[in-house]
Amino acid sequence: MHRLLLFIAVAGLLVSCGNTSNHSAPQAVVSTEWHPNDKQWYSEPWPEEAVPRRLDNLPVQAVSRTDAEDLIVLDPEQQYQRILGIGASLEHSTVYAIRKNKTRAEQKALLAALIDPVNGIGLNLFRISIGTSDFSDGTYAETSPDNEKGWYSFQDTPESTFSIQRNIELGITDTLQMAIETGNETHNPVKLVASPWSPPRWMREHNDMVQGGTLKPEFYEAYAQYLREFIEAYAAEGIPVYALTLQNERQFEPPAYPGMVLSWQQERDLLIAVYHNFHNVNQHHGDELNVKLWTLDHNFDYWQQAVAQLDDFLEKGLYHYIDGTAFHHYAGDSSAMASVHQAHPQKDVIFTEGSVWGVGDDNLNRGFQSVIRHFRHWSTAYISWVTMLPQKVDEANQGPYNKLGVVGPTMLIQEKGDSNNWYKTPEYWLTGQFSKFIRRGAVRIGSSPETINHMENVAFQNPDGSVVAIATNPNDTEQTLSFALHDKVWQITVPANSIATVKW
Repeated sequence: MHRLLLFIAVAGLLVSCGNTSNHSAPQAVVSTEWHPNDKQWYSEPWPEEAVPRRLDNLPVQAVSRTDAEDLIVLDPEQQYQRILGIGASLEHSTVYAIRKNKTRAEQKALLAALIDPVNGIGLNLFRISIGTSDFSDGTYAETSPDNEKGWYSFQDTPESTFSIQRNIELGITDTLQMAIETGNETHNPVKLVASPWSPPRWMREHNDMVQGGTLKPEFYEAYAQYLREFIEAYAAEGIPVYALTLQNERQFEPPAYPGMVLSWQQERDLLIAVYHNFHNVNQHHGDELNVKLWTLDHNFDYWQQAVAQLDDFLEKGLYHYIDGTAFHHYAGDSSAMASVHQAHPQKDVIFTEGSVWGVGDDNLNRGFQSVIRHFRHWSTAYISWVTMLPQKVDEANQGPYNKLGVVGPTMLIQEKGDSNNWYKTPEYWLTGQFSKFIRRGAVRIGSSPETINHMENVAFQNPDGSVVAIATNPNDTEQTLSFALHDKVWQITVPANSIATVKW
């Protein structure tokens, strides 16, 4: 009996030690940039094996604290924001490339490369457009819109019936269904963020989706109903929408594709109308829709407008109407998100659009080091823009970004002609350094110092207790880094122009 008790006690100790991540050597992987943002990725792509490192294993060495070089201290007790997810977009141009020349099984295999956290890179947060975006072409639908560029909404006239038929014909709903299936099958549930580029043209001042002026005040409630019908129509197709931004880039009315300017006061009034509709305030519109409502969805340099808007919601007693502020990276820098968080820590800040290439760049917003800054500045998510294009970049792409040298290489590219082949660019693996290891529900934890020798870092603790640290090396020479977690110190050597991820 005594021997049995001793065996049970020892076995329990071993199990306990096995579940404590900091008692075993961590796993480390590394990916290296290769000709970032080079248009040759579309015309004459380098073979996959030419990319020096693609989520390759990286040796990890235990060292003493006194021998540690360039030490980063990780502190799981110091906790910040909870992570919603990491992902990309599934707008029409991407969907077209995913589907082109492929069987359903081949499309699912491609989606698994994006979503599966074991055999792919674990993306789980995708942005979709409500109707047309600048990366779309509605003329590919059987029910072609009358606009020669293919810009479309889901209700052409005030008298017509709301319909997502064009999205069904374009294969968008089918691809979203497959993405959701893939997430469920790989235990990595997919969430969708929906954004409109324009209301139906008849709701706008000049009756046009391009340069059509702002939303007419008399149509706020009709537009709220339009957004409800979109949410309900997608739900009926088995496509739940998690969050809604009210207007893509609400301070920009582009000359060549749909967009609309809304002041923060107009957007506030629209959000109130949408909230009242979704939650049946004063009038019954249907089932209550518990969809997150995010505002701005534009550049960092508009952060003061976001604060003013949140202040106003608070003063009006409507603070619970708004869930967060969404940001893009085309102007300003991500410290703006920290400024909004400091002013309103109860509300999320979310990075919803941007494309980056390589590890570092003279433009602070255009290398993967910027993704680290986004998380350090309180973003709960990272969503890149345009996941896949064909080599012939103007297919299913009527916007101005449809020429080589104008549109950057996407993380996946479809071969031209009748081929069903597709290939990955280095940004696929660089994205995976984040998305494959940071799980939904992870909490950012302390890691200091923030920067050593131009190398930036960020760290998280996943819901399962595992700890993940990510560090960039934008230098042209390899660099040694050490990580202290609890009473252990581990050292890695990060190759030049690379991203390393360490997981305990």
